Amino acid sequence: MRYLLYFFRKHYYYFLFVALEAVSLVLLVNFNAYQNSALSRVSEGVAGSVLEAYSNAFEYLSLRRVNRILAEDNARMHSSRMEAFYQADTNSFFHKDTLYKLEYKYISARVISNSTHKRNNFLMLNKGKDQGIEVHMGVIIGNRIVGQVVSVSKHFSWVMSLLNKDSRISGKLKKNDQLVNVEWSGGNYRKGDVREIPKHVQIMKGDTIITSGNSDIFPQGLLIGTIDTYTIVQDDNFNNATLKFATDFNSLSYVEVVIDLMCKEKEGLKTSFKSSN
Repeated sequence: MRYLLYFFRKHYYYFLFVALEAVSLVLLVNFNAYQNSALSRVSEGVAGSVLEAYSNAFEYLSLRRVNRILAEDNARMHSSRMEAFYQADTNSFFHKDTLYKLEYKYISARVISNSTHKRNNFLMLNKGKDQGIEVHMGVIIGNRIVGQVVSVSKHFSWVMSLLNKDSRISGKLKKNDQLVNVEWSGGNYRKGDVREIPKHVQIMKGDTIITSGNSDIFPQGLLIGTIDTYTIVQDDNFNNATLKFATDFNSLSYVEVVIDLMCKEKEGLKTSFKSSN
């Protein structure tokens, strides 16, 4: 305390000068309209800049929470869309039966690791067996496909991206339902390969490729991509094309896992058919 008093006594004239300047400034502003107006404009500008910086910082910090909420809303929305329901035969009616039964359920999950530059790329999600996720389930973002679950632990899922040499997606041309296969040969993470296009099918740049629904992984009608270039193969029964993926795999944050609620029924039917042959 003694040193603090000594410091103020030694340098009191600096503090006195600052105090007098402050008093002078207050008097100048209060009794002169022009100076008062100018100071108000400056203070408003500084305050506005500070508030804008605070707002931007708060918005950035809350962005992850907003993304999570949006992903959960999308999952709920997908679960209530008509495509998520199985339409029963309207000619048959049963007690307490309904025309539509839920066929697909969607669970939102956060991507905690992802790669796009390797030959075989994978994602890790922050949800697993405890949340109902199992192997072979499809992973999407909105109405675009991402990949399929290949391994699951209690709290996490390992997803094989479309950007993988073992990935093979059953697709079809949206304009005529012609079946094709979609693969990835490596390199550009925005481009894929369309295989087994019949010779008689006319392809144009911009044609849309969607999921065929022939697999148990993805529902029908999800976007895979659009045709970019088309190649005529002379010594083969099929032509090939390249497409631009609808999904930007380099900016995945939240995704949705597709749960086929009728999967066991389908598998049981396949098993019973195989055992009878």
